[in-house]
This record gives sequence, structure tokens and C-alpha cells, in this order.
Amino acid sequence: MPKLSQAVIDERRSGIETAAKDLFIKQGFHATSMRDISKYAEVSLGNLYNYYETKEAIFESIINRYLIEVDQKLKEIFDEIEEPLHPTAMHKLGQMVGNLVDSHSDFWLLMYIDVLEFQNQHFRKMFEGLSEKFRNIFASKFEEAQANGDLRLGIDPAVAFTAAYMQFFNYFLVEKLFGGNEHLGLSDEQALNSLTKIFSYGVLSDRKLAEFKKQIGANS
Repeated sequence: MPKLSQAVIDERRSGIETAAKDLFIKQGFHATSMRDISKYAEVSLGNLYNYYETKEAIFESIINRYLIEVDQKLKEIFDEIEEPLHPTAMHKLGQMVGNLVDSHSDFWLLMYIDVLEFQNQHFRKMFEGLSEKFRNIFASKFEEAQANGDLRLGIDPAVAFTAAYMQFFNYFLVEKLFGGNEHLGLSDEQALNSLTKIFSYGVLSDRKLAEFKKQIGANS
């Protein structure tokens, strides 16, 4: 038998993982068997075992591929944020998070499967030390905001940014994946405006807020 090229192997793995992902989402991880996956992927059961020893190995491979892709998307998002605590930038962050949720809905559904089936064993790395990651990414901007007195006394900018980031994610996950249907009683744009105001008013000092309001008046 001729040796398969890496491109052919990757293509077959991709087909198997796509089939497995669809089944995991549709009927759950434990309700899906290796035989189900082989049938859905249109490969023999023996051939399936040549590529993956267990269905958990398939699940892990799917997650790892998604994590790489989503990590890159998140990096692109953070690269576009020049002033992380500025209301305009925070609103933009919310929009980009919404787009990310929309474009990778399968990824987030798998995350909930991981929570239910594996106690978040595979997705945990997305959230571990998240605040410290943001502290490192925006270190100079956070230090500058504190030095300029832009923040309310006692506010940790990394914690504030992390809370805003997670709230935007939670909002869009509920709306897009769980049929929230305007669960805040607002459109997406109105919700982003409202959440941005909540975080900005709770984070920025009175002086910085007055400065921002002047900017709004000058541009309106």
C-alpha cells in the first residue's frame, strides 16, 4: 500500500473531525460512539482507529484546532485596541467579540460540552490567568491611565478590562447560542452602548468622564 502524503492524512483527519463535531453537538459526547463517527464520516471503523485511538482524542484534536484559530482571532482583536479603557475602544471590543461569537458558534457549543462532560478540562486554558494576560498586553496603557489619574481610586484596570471582556462574551453567547432574544430588553447596539457606559462610569474618574463628554459634544 502506498504511503499517504501528509496532505491526504490531514484531509482525512479534517473530515473525521468535522463529522465527530457535528455528532457531538447534535447528540452529545457520550451518546456518540466511534462507530457513529466512522459511519457519518464514511470511513471504516478500522481506518478510524488508525487515526484516533479514542473519541476523546478526536474531541481534543478538534478543540486544539479551534483554540489555535480563536487565539489568533483574539490576538487580532487586541492588536486593534489602542486605548483599552476608552469608551470608544470598549464599545469596539464588544462589537468584535460579537463577531467572534457569530463566526465560531460551534466552538462555543463544544465549550459547553467540555464543561458538562470533562469539567472544562480542555477549555480551561482560555480562562486561566486571563486578567494577568491582559495586564501584560496593555501594561503601558494601564500604567499610563493610572499615572494620569484617569481611573477611580482603587480600580485595577486589568480586572476592569477582563470583566468587560467577559461580559461582552456572556451577552453574545446568551443572545446567539441560547436564544436570548434581546434578554436585556435592548438591541445589540443598545446593549453594547449600555454595557460600555456601565463599565466606563464604574472605572473612569470624574475628570476623565468629563473629558470624554466634551469630546462627544464636540463631535456631535
